[in-house]
Parts: sequence; C-alpha cells; structure tokens
Amino acid sequence: MKKLHRTRPFLRAYGLLPHRLLGAATRTLMRASRPRWAVRAAIRWWIRRGGIDVSQCAEQSWPTLEAFFLRRLRAGARPLGAGFVSPADGLVVGTGPIEQGTILQVKGSPLRLGRVLAARPEEVAALAGGRYVTIFLTPDGYHRLHMPCDAEVAEVRWIGGRSFPQNVDALRVIPRIYERNERAALRCVAGSGAVFWLVLVGASLIGGIELAGLQRAAWARPRGFAWGRRFKKGDELGWFRFGSTVVIAAPKDMLEGTCDFAGAAVRVGQRLG
Repeated sequence: MKKLHRTRPFLRAYGLLPHRLLGAATRTLMRASRPRWAVRAAIRWWIRRGGIDVSQCAEQSWPTLEAFFLRRLRAGARPLGAGFVSPADGLVVGTGPIEQGTILQVKGSPLRLGRVLAARPEEVAALAGGRYVTIFLTPDGYHRLHMPCDAEVAEVRWIGGRSFPQNVDALRVIPRIYERNERAALRCVAGSGAVFWLVLVGASLIGGIELAGLQRAAWARPRGFAWGRRFKKGDELGWFRFGSTVVIAAPKDMLEGTCDFAGAAVRVGQRLG
C-alpha cells in the first residue's frame, strides 16, 4: 500500500498547504540539538531506513538532523570520471533532447525551458539540439553538489516559487513542478566557451538552496547575481537542506551518453557525457 504522502489525493491537495509555514516548522525540528538522545535515535532510524553507508562519511557523529543531512563524504569516496560528470548523487528521472525550447517531466509533461531557466529566447535557442538531464536527490542521499567540469558560474538567477515535493509520484500528479518551485538557475561557461545550465530546484518542507561561499541574501533576489567564480571539476558548488532536484541543460556534445541513464541511480563524479 502506498504511503499517504505519496497518494494522488494527498498530492493533488498539496498546493493548498502553507508551504512556508511547513518549511519553517521543519527547519526548527531539523536544527534542534536537544534532547540529545532523541536526535541520536532519529539519526540511527534514518540510517537504517535508508540503508545509508556511513563509512563513506567524513564524520560519524552529528549534533542535529540537519547536520546529518548535510554530511560530507570522506576524501576519495566519489572519484571523478572522464568528461562531463554528475554533479549529484540521485536518480535520473528524465533525460533527452531539447526540442522546440522544451524538456519533459515524468509521463511526458512538457516544460518550457525558458521558464525553468529564467532564460531569454536567445539563450534557449542556443541550447537547441542539446540535451537535458534531471537528477532527483532523495532525502536519504548525499545532498551536496559538485561542478561537473571545469567552468565559471557566470550568473545566478533566483526564481521564487512554491515547495512541491519532487518524488516520482508527485511528478506524475502535480503539473510543471520545475516551473513552479523555487530555484536557482546557474549559467555556467566551460573552458571551451560552451554555455551550460545547472538549475537547483527546491523541494517540499525545508527545500533550502545554498551556494558555496555566498550568503543567500547576495543571490536570492529578483535581479540576477553576477557571480563570476571559477570552479574546478569536482569542486563543491552548493547544497540542499533536504531532498531536491538538479536539472542540467547543455549543448549536445557535452551530454552525448545520457540517453542510457534514464531511471538509473548516478553518483557525484560518474561520467554523464
């Protein structure tokens, strides 16, 4: 039997819930460090529930549930493959060609790429014939993001929005989630000059998006933020405070092999193209 929070009636009604209030309440719970026994018990339960391999973690003790969800990996736990690699651990819930300025959500629901990226028509046109990959970060997984190739993040575009869940059941029931949830669209320029995009999509409950070395107030504003920071392949780029999604949109030559990944689990550093 499907759990209540993944049933069609619950998901259809999710838009009526107070997303910001739910997020604030969840953040308070996740950041509580007392009673210590309860925090430890909750972390042990989550490890068992998700089958999480904590031997890969850089630390083995966490003061809060939030600290556990933002755990770091030990050095070498995610070796870097050749080419353009996955920026996150997660499940590939969508991949395919970019056609007529659209990408597809689960069950073939079309999404306007210009709205997902907050991009101008000429920026969308430059991606024609390219490919996209959508990676869902599960609540059980590793929530930090890494740069998929040597590149500069030229600009961050913040798009305010809701906090709908993004599991596969939600994508089948709630239309256009990636156009409606809060997100940060990162316009990246590779060493070759090719422009690709990483879109960090906030999810239900906490859903917080953070960028490495930046305060949210610097970039989470209606006008774009010119970052201009260079990253090496594999460098930490940011993190999510709970499960969420990354949408990659790139020229075709960068993501040649991604058609083989639909439905697959991928890890940071795994080659995508």
